[in-house]
Amino acid sequence: MYKIESDGRTLHDVRDEKYALLSPKITLELNKTGNLDFGILPTHPEIGSIQKLRSRITVYDNDELLYAGRPTTDEADFYNYGQVACEGELAFLLDSIQRPKERGRIYDFEPISTNREVFRSIIKEHNSQVEDNKKFEIGVIDVESAGLENFNANYEKTWDLINSGFIGVYEGYLRIRHEGDVRYIDYVKQLGQESGQEIRFGENLLDLKRYVKADNIATAIIPVGKNNVTIKNANGHNGRDYIYDAEAVGLYGWIYQKVDFPDVNDPDTLLKKAREHLKTCVNLAITIELTAIDLHLLDVDIDRIRLGDTVRVVSPIHHLDRIMMVSKREYNLTDPSADKITLGDTLSYLTEKQAGLQKDMEQQKNAASSEEEIKSDMVHLTYKVNAAYEGIETMGGQVHQLGTDYTKVMEQLQEMERSIITLTEADKEMQEDLQNITGRVEALEGGEQT
Repeated sequence: MYKIESDGRTLHDVRDEKYALLSPKITLELNKTGNLDFGILPTHPEIGSIQKLRSRITVYDNDELLYAGRPTTDEADFYNYGQVACEGELAFLLDSIQRPKERGRIYDFEPISTNREVFRSIIKEHNSQVEDNKKFEIGVIDVESAGLENFNANYEKTWDLINSGFIGVYEGYLRIRHEGDVRYIDYVKQLGQESGQEIRFGENLLDLKRYVKADNIATAIIPVGKNNVTIKNANGHNGRDYIYDAEAVGLYGWIYQKVDFPDVNDPDTLLKKAREHLKTCVNLAITIELTAIDLHLLDVDIDRIRLGDTVRVVSPIHHLDRIMMVSKREYNLTDPSADKITLGDTLSYLTEKQAGLQKDMEQQKNAASSEEEIKSDMVHLTYKVNAAYEGIETMGGQVHQLGTDYTKVMEQLQEMERSIITLTEADKEMQEDLQNITGRVEALEGGEQT
């Protein structure tokens, strides 16, 4: 059972109709702040107590904290029905900035060493600028450690700097974790757990999309290091300032890209890093995104699916059987059957691998054609069913009319029967009267007195 509170006061509880919000929905997404939206009636007891940017809005699933954040906007229509939008606790990082620092140091008290240490320093700087209720305790940081010789900020919002300088560079996920009254921020390689539930075509798989993009393809790169160091003088190299992938060039032609390595000042190290980077430049990003229903809603013994969990997805019609991560989770707090789960996975292939990926794409095309045929058959079947229903309705109308006509005929027969009975009784009375008159006439003719 879901419950929503504002600063500890009840906003939504299905057991009390006075505390019922309109269509409350939560949207959680990897490395996003998360949103909560709901409508509120003008008669709600707490409608005037929600303070923009200051109130703490919490959502509980029984005793589990599902969401925490703050209201950012509220609207009211002509009839004073309110609409409130909230953002999650990661949005607190929008309230602080990161100033430029001394070269070689992220802050006066901490020299730069690794990306993990810089991340900790950035969070500490954020905490030094905001109120206690917006601060984070530094929790688990287990992303791949990388050495940094220099790191400089430029008055960015803390959230923007983390997005561009960390999430976009070092693979990992931000997570807010509560233990008692302490709010932790983690930066981890794996966010959730492996779910025991599976998503299968024909059971709980709703939709599937597949994207192939070549936007960031490069078949040759020019690496540039610190102080404009290049790879011309690297040992074992041919003296050029670029490297390329022959197979990728054969498929796509020459596509150059400059790549900066600001922390590398040795040509040999620069060449090594450039070769590693080139492997990612020649790959197509194939993203598979699907939407599914959490079967835990139907059976509590089935594992719940949470944001960041890994789930096995099986869809023979899409030639798909793999483990995928939940990248987006939507909760409809008044209609759990409308919940949605989005799973995304990016697969890297070398420029279509010629026949390999083309064959896969042809299979996808054939699968799509089969799916279209199935849909077409279903449409025709639907038409037939509808026609049958129309025929049944027509026959039903005819039967009903026959019944009505039969009733009318029976009523007419009964009326005729009553008329015949009435006529028979009248005829009997006439016969009796005739006999009586005849008797009197005979008596008069015989001289009898009446």
